[in-house]
This record gives sequence, structure tokens and C-alpha cells, in this order.
Amino acid sequence: MSFDINDTVRIVRLLTDERDVTGSAAEPPQPRAGEVGTVVDDVGDGIYLVEQLTADGYTRWLAEFAREELELVDRSSDRD
Repeated sequence: MSFDINDTVRIVRLLTDERDVTGSAAEPPQPRAGEVGTVVDDVGDGIYLVEQLTADGYTRWLAEFAREELELVDRSSDRD
């Protein structure tokens, strides 16, 4: 399955336990299986950049995932 920008996805498995992660905190947490985020970019070759936000809108983590690590949660047709 391919994902679109702004799709909500769930991490279903981690092919790499630790990966490059950025975020608002000095040391952002590593993403975990079961967490939900938003696709913000299609990097190509089945790799997606996914962001998880805090309740107040800050980036908790931003990381790349392989298509096989993700499942679609929501694809809203009214997203910009």
C-alpha cells in the first residue's frame, strides 16, 4: 500500500529499533510500535517521513519509515 501526504498511520513493526529522529525536544524519543503519526513526505522507494505531534502541537518525533512498518489509520478526503 502507498500512503499520501497527511494520511494518519500506525507503526505496526519496527525494522530498525533505533533510527535518526528529530523533534522539539533536545533528545526526541524513538518511535515505538503502536504509535500513530502523520505522513508529511513521500521520500521515495517506499520510504515515508512521519511526524508525531504533542497535544500542544510540537513535534514529538519525526522519522523515516519503510512502507512495511506502517498501516493506514485514516485517509480523510477533506484534508488540504
